[in-house]
Amino acid sequence: MKEKADSLSGEKIQIPAKEGSEGFYRRMIGEVKDYAIVGMDVEGRIVEWNKGAEKIKGYHGSEIIGKKFSLFYTEEDRKSGLPEKLLAQALAEGSVSTEGWRVKKDGSRFWANILITAINDTSGKHVGFSKVTRDLTEKKQAEDSLRRYAEELEVRNEELRQSEDRYHKMISEVEDYAIILLSKNGDIEDWNAGAEYIKGYTSEEVIGKNFRLFYTEEDRVRRLPESLIDLATRKGKAQHEGWRVRKGGTRFWGSVTITALHGSHNNIIGFTKVTRDLTERKIAEDNLKNKNSQLEEMNMELNQMNKELSSFAYISSHDLQEPLRKIQTFSSRILELDEASLSPKGMDYFNRIQVAAHRMRLLIDDLLSYSRANSAERHYESTDINKMTTDVLNDLESIIEEMKAVVECGPLPVMDVIPFQFHQLLSNLLTNSLKFVRPGSTPYILIRSALIEAERVPGLPKKLSAQYHHLSVADNGIGFNTEHSQRIFEVFQRLHGKEEYAGTGIGLAICKKIVENHHGVISAEGKLGSGATFHIYIPAVMPKGDLTTPPAGTP
Repeated sequence: MKEKADSLSGEKIQIPAKEGSEGFYRRMIGEVKDYAIVGMDVEGRIVEWNKGAEKIKGYHGSEIIGKKFSLFYTEEDRKSGLPEKLLAQALAEGSVSTEGWRVKKDGSRFWANILITAINDTSGKHVGFSKVTRDLTEKKQAEDSLRRYAEELEVRNEELRQSEDRYHKMISEVEDYAIILLSKNGDIEDWNAGAEYIKGYTSEEVIGKNFRLFYTEEDRVRRLPESLIDLATRKGKAQHEGWRVRKGGTRFWGSVTITALHGSHNNIIGFTKVTRDLTERKIAEDNLKNKNSQLEEMNMELNQMNKELSSFAYISSHDLQEPLRKIQTFSSRILELDEASLSPKGMDYFNRIQVAAHRMRLLIDDLLSYSRANSAERHYESTDINKMTTDVLNDLESIIEEMKAVVECGPLPVMDVIPFQFHQLLSNLLTNSLKFVRPGSTPYILIRSALIEAERVPGLPKKLSAQYHHLSVADNGIGFNTEHSQRIFEVFQRLHGKEEYAGTGIGLAICKKIVENHHGVISAEGKLGSGATFHIYIPAVMPKGDLTTPPAGTP
């Protein structure tokens, strides 16, 4: 056994004589597992390999002894000559330390901390290198993760800073809204361009003052500002509209939202107050209310006038019947009894009286019909329009035969109508066609029907049914100019003189009123000398609540 002094304790360590200190040292190095300790010759071939190298790099000593240490480097490092450069640097400087990615036996990579030291013999001759490698992959990954996190954090901080800058610029430059930051007590702490524009104060004039400044004297007396702050504190938000005061004392109608701001412990730290100037809207609403009120009053007056007018027309028409009947009766008797004693001029006068009385009677009857159509209650019944048309044609049978008129009628639907009114509608239209006949021609009337979609109804003010019945009455009469297609439905409007064609000018006005009573539309088209066509559009399904069938026996 040999003795060797321990340099730290001064004690002597017993080393087996047969191994010597060099053998003991090599065995100690060989057993180290946390570091890869490799011995290399002057050309970088591996001559020594410890358990740490086997653990870290994956090779057994028998697999690696004699091979160059460049085997552990990546393809990129080998191409760049890094292994050779490190050996040259270690030889020149005595040692070199570096970190980088290295390759294990299975091809996987690990991050290595490496120290290469040049080895010389006792004479100073270079005899090889020692290479100590430590696997710092976990540390590298942790550092990379920390670096990425730091970079992401820096990016996010920058984005947050830019976002805050944009937000503050956005708030400060908004002009349509007054955005104000208030303290817990309602004192103004910040003020944007919109607040300056709407309220008239610069930020220097208003910062530090209480927002009660903007409220009217009446609102301050009833403590409205304090009430809004209290509501925002309890509910998180308070909204209000009312008159507010600008710098010069002028008023504007403000829509205000006050929102509570909370700290990290959910405590109130202040408020935001957003105000919008809605003065123009307020004035428009007030004007509209006034106009609606005036319109409502006018409608009430107009309804009352219409009722009085209808009543007057009905009563007057009835009161005119009796004297008119006497005029017709007595003038007829005079003509019958005293015809021989009357001069030709007297006969002409009495004939004119008879004609005028007849026209007056027609006018009274039409006025009664119009008044009745204007005020009649709407009791709709499911009605076969084919049968109704047959009844109307039977009523007109004598004049049809006299004029040798041809009436062609296609299949007509069953409809919900007011029977006596719809009968009069068809009668008026057919009578109109029989009246305005071209001289020397045979009257021809065509009645047709179709079920169409509501979108195809021209001039429909309001869609009340998905489908509408379209009835048309066409003739080959004298027609009219297109420019008169609306005028002919007005009361007392005549396109021809009474000497040419008889009539009162009320018949088509009655037709229009009846169609309107059925929530429908009536229109006319014609060509002078080529006839006219009247179009009637009635809802296929009457609005809910309008369809009522009177009990049996109801007149």
